[in-house]
Amino acid sequence: MLKLIEIAGAASRSWDMIIVGSSFASMFFLKALPSNLRVLVVEKGPLVSHADTLNVRSHANALETIAMDNLSAHKKLWVAHSKFGGNSNCWWAQTPRFLPDDFMLWSRFGIGKDWPITYDTLEPYYSEAEAIMEIAGDGREFLHPMSRPYPYPSHSPTRHEFRLRADSYWVPNATARSNGGRRAICCGNNVCGLCPIDAKFSILNSLELFNRDNTFLLLDSEVTRVLDLSRASVGGVEIRQRTNSYKVKADRVALAANAFFNASILLRSGDENPSTGRYIHEQASKNISLTAPGPGYYGGTSITGHNYKFYKDADRGARAAVLIENFNIPAIQLVPGAVTNTMNIKLIAEDIPQARNQVVLDDGGVPKVIWHGHHDYAYNGIDYAAANLSEIFPWPVSVVNASPINVTEAHIQGTCRMGHSGDESVVDADLRKHGNDNLWVLGASAFPSSSPANPTLTLSALSLRAGSKVK
Repeated sequence: MLKLIEIAGAASRSWDMIIVGSSFASMFFLKALPSNLRVLVVEKGPLVSHADTLNVRSHANALETIAMDNLSAHKKLWVAHSKFGGNSNCWWAQTPRFLPDDFMLWSRFGIGKDWPITYDTLEPYYSEAEAIMEIAGDGREFLHPMSRPYPYPSHSPTRHEFRLRADSYWVPNATARSNGGRRAICCGNNVCGLCPIDAKFSILNSLELFNRDNTFLLLDSEVTRVLDLSRASVGGVEIRQRTNSYKVKADRVALAANAFFNASILLRSGDENPSTGRYIHEQASKNISLTAPGPGYYGGTSITGHNYKFYKDADRGARAAVLIENFNIPAIQLVPGAVTNTMNIKLIAEDIPQARNQVVLDDGGVPKVIWHGHHDYAYNGIDYAAANLSEIFPWPVSVVNASPINVTEAHIQGTCRMGHSGDESVVDADLRKHGNDNLWVLGASAFPSSSPANPTLTLSALSLRAGSKVK
């Protein structure tokens, strides 16, 4: 277990590594670090037990308020939670891999930006992350090569999906909602944000996997800036606890808060990299209910299947790729028989990150998002998929209801993107900050482009890779 420490004890020592944040990026990086390092993990919020969260039936007490100037035509929210384990407490545990094309948008389609690594570079770390999370899935080689199968079999499909899977574009959902292993098996109750039986992977219910000596946890403490950012080697961090500030020395620092707070810390530290804070993005999505011959549902988990028709072979130079999720969650209809004769799907489109969408500091040093909206590329992808749903169903499609563009996917990305040089990116392929030899910026902060796929597995694999390269 991580050993708890108070701020006075933390400030009186010099650390081999300070890691800011305690969610996926932080803990997977920690797991891969050399075992002899003395590490301090700093978490802005408290440690709240799963039982206490269930008692109040909400994560709202840990929800951050992220200031924003919304200049777009759509409502927008950015979702982040500050408590031990971060968003791993409330995620829905969707873990598809990115496809190989996601890493080479410019090379393949002449749009967006290539990553400085390829799918093949990251593939071994995908397998390692999947083993740690005990992913349930059904590997499909036509999507992407896999050196190892998923650790556990996929959840049972819905009755609609039994028919749909004759089409190879319909595949079982890869998920960290358990279907075998050390956690209880998912009971399909469809309140995954809380998960009353603790079946999904979280940092909190998997602490034994991150055990190591000489690692300490400081709670209720906010890192406000990095010390000596203008030098080749940073000197540690400044930590605010209530009304007091403390300087804590370290030989290495890793920022693993999220894309909003990582950028805020760097900007507050005086970072002059022209890309820092820019290109904040996440997927655009909308929900659609449509008729389907019943009975449906009765699958083994909340989201049972993905369709890749508008993703795997999409012309991504023309419009965004779109991943489709099938929800095993009935939508109540005031029509006899309509509940089981309805499918509820979500269309999730990649976005093109734009420099004008950015995190900035106001005159008082308080960070906020300047948001101009998703790129038309994303909206065009959603519109195209919605207009061509008949291509993926063997029965006539009739839309019962379609939502507006959703206000959030709860995936804050970009702001510290990875690349080959400091002229066009903030970190290198190993997530080390350009110009600083002992500072890493982890998580979806580093994503130089967006994918329709959920980012958590990929950012965890990136953290394992980055941690394994620390000397």
